[in-house]
Amino acid sequence: MAPSRQKAAMILKAKKKAPKRTLRPITIDISPMLKRRIKVAAAGQDMPVSAYIARVLEQAVPAGDTVAKASDGAIGSEMLRRAAAFRAEQKAPFPEDSADLVREARVQRIAKL
Repeated sequence: MAPSRQKAAMILKAKKKAPKRTLRPITIDISPMLKRRIKVAAAGQDMPVSAYIARVLEQAVPAGDTVAKASDGAIGSEMLRRAAAFRAEQKAPFPEDSADLVREARVQRIAKL
């Protein structure tokens, strides 16, 4: 085998044996000001920027098992039970029409602007 082929074969063999990377890069667009703030904060903690960002994200993003699934729009029996209980708590229907309440709130909001 020629030296260049032998070297290429060794590189391929080494790549196959190398452990797979567990960390994956991510690219985000941020403002230059935020980038500076992150660098300063990381330096203040005596950490590399990537480690600092990873720590901040670990604290801010909930674990996968604690994230609630979004509703698919279906109304389940639990939702119907809660609605019935809420309706039973109401002694009488609301005295005002909800459309009137919305109009009144809109007028108040416009007056503040």
